[in-house]
Amino acid sequence: MRLLRPLPWIAVLLLAAALRAPSLTAAQPYMNYVDEGNYLHVSARMIRDWRWIPDEFLYPSLPITAVAAAARAYDPIYRARHEGRPMRDDVLTGHDGYYDVLEPFEILLLGRILSFLAGLGVVLVTGLLARRVAGPRAGLLAAFTAALLPALVARGGIAVVDPYATFFVAACLLFTERARTSDRPGREALLAGAMAGFAFASKYPAILISLSFALTVWLSRPAWRERLRLWAIAAAGAIGAAGLAMPGLLTVPGQVLGGILRQSELYKELTSPPLWPQVVTQAEWDIPMRGPEVGWIFLALVAMGLGAALWDRRTRPSATGWALFVVLGLALYTRQSFTPFRNFLPLLPIGCVAVAVLFERLRIIRFSWAHAAGFVLIAILFGPQVVRFARERAGFEDSRVQAIDWVARNSRPGQTVLVLNDLAFLPSEIGRLAGRRVEVQAWDQLQQRIPGRRARYLVITQMNTQEGRPLISAEWIGKIQERYKERALFGEHPASPFPGHWHGNRQVIRVLERRRAPRADGAGQRSSAPRPDRESPAAPPP
Repeated sequence: MRLLRPLPWIAVLLLAAALRAPSLTAAQPYMNYVDEGNYLHVSARMIRDWRWIPDEFLYPSLPITAVAAAARAYDPIYRARHEGRPMRDDVLTGHDGYYDVLEPFEILLLGRILSFLAGLGVVLVTGLLARRVAGPRAGLLAAFTAALLPALVARGGIAVVDPYATFFVAACLLFTERARTSDRPGREALLAGAMAGFAFASKYPAILISLSFALTVWLSRPAWRERLRLWAIAAAGAIGAAGLAMPGLLTVPGQVLGGILRQSELYKELTSPPLWPQVVTQAEWDIPMRGPEVGWIFLALVAMGLGAALWDRRTRPSATGWALFVVLGLALYTRQSFTPFRNFLPLLPIGCVAVAVLFERLRIIRFSWAHAAGFVLIAILFGPQVVRFARERAGFEDSRVQAIDWVARNSRPGQTVLVLNDLAFLPSEIGRLAGRRVEVQAWDQLQQRIPGRRARYLVITQMNTQEGRPLISAEWIGKIQERYKERALFGEHPASPFPGHWHGNRQVIRVLERRRAPRADGAGQRSSAPRPDRESPAAPPP
C-alpha cells in the first residue's frame, strides 16, 4: 500500500503537464505571449556575448540567467545538430529593432520549458503546503486545484517570470509552516528566507512574502529572543539567496536599483483593461483563453476557506501570514493603472490551499463526501475551460508561418518574392523559401518594384503608420490590383506599426500573385489572373 501512495500525486502532476505542454510549441518559432521577449532578449544577449551578468535589470536576473545557463548546457547538443556551430553564433535578437525577432527558437523553447517546470513545481509545492496544514487529502485536492486553475495553466508553458516567483513564494510558505511547527526551526527559517530571496530575484515585489514569514513567526513563537533569532536567520537566507541568484546586486547595485525604478515608472505610464473582468469574465487580454482567470465561485471558496483557517486557532498563525501577503499584493498592484492578472499569480497557491482547507473542515463536521465533492467541483469549474485551451494551443499557428508555407508550396525556385518588413518575419522563416529571390523591404522600397511586374509574389498587409495614416494609399491599392491578384489571406488582427511592440500571432497577411500581362492584340485576357488557391479564404483586396 505504501508504494501506491504516490500514484495520485503522480497522476495530478501528469494532468498538469498535459494541460501545459501544448503551449511549449504554440506559434513556433514565434513568441506567443507579449512578455516572452522582455527577458529572453536579455538572455539571448548573454548567450551571444558569453556573459553571466545581464546588461539590464528591468526584470530580475534569476529567470534570465536560468535560460542562459540552460543554453550553455544545451550547447553541445546544438553543435551536434548544426554542423559544429555554437548557439552563440546563431543568436539574433531585436533585429532591425523588431521585438518579435528572437533566434534560434531553442532559446524561446528553453525559456518555456523552464517556466513549465516551475509551473509543475507550483502544483507540487502547493499540495505539500496544504498537506502540512490540513492533511493528505487536503494536499491532494490543493494540488489538483493548482493543476487545473486556468490562470496557472495558461502561463505554465510560456516564457515569463511569474511561474518562478509563484513557485518560490509557495516554497517560502511551505518552509514557514515547517518552521512554525518544528522543535528546531532554524534550518526551516533559513530555507524560508532563501525562498523569499529567490522570489525577489524572480519578480521584485515577491519579496513581500518575507513579511508573511515574519508575522507567522511572531504569532507562533511567544519568546522575543526566539522570534529575533528566526528573523535574523531568515534575513541571512534571503540576502544570501538573492545575491547568489542575482550577482548584479553585488557587482552593479546602481544598475539594479535603476532597473527597479524604471519598472516602477513604466507601470505608472501604462494602462490596461480593469482587473475584475479578467478575474471573473475574460482572462488577461494577451492570453488566448476563453473564460476567466479564476472565476467568482473560486473566489468565494477561497474567502470561505481563508476564513475557516483564520477561525481555527491551529492554523490561525499561518493563515494570518497568508492574509497579510494577499492584502499587500492586492494593495500594491490594484492602485496602478496597469493591472495584468499575471502579477497576481503568486497569490494563487494560497487560494488553492484555502479551498482545500475549506473542504477539510467540511469533512470534520461529518460531511463525509466533502473531498470527493471538492474534486468534482474543481473539475466542473475548470476542466472544460483548460482542456479547450490545451487543444487550441496544440494546433495554434502564427499567420507568418502559414504565409511562408503557402508561398513555399505555390512558388518555384528563381521566382521573386517581395515581403513587407513591417510584418517582422524571422530571418530563419524567410530562409525556408530557398531558391527564391526574396527581398524584405519597407513599403517605400517595395512600391518602386511593383510597376516593373518583375516580382511574382507580394507578401504584404494594410496597416496604419505610427502617425495613424494608412500605409498603402488608395492610389497604390488600385495599382496593386491592376498588377496582382490576391491568392491567400491569413490572420485576423492588424499589424503593429511599432517595431518595438509585439506583433501578435494573428496579424493579417495577404499573399498576392502577379497577373499575366495582357498581350497587345488583346489575346490571353481571359487568363490574365491565376486561379485562386482553393485553400485560401476569400478576402477583399488590401
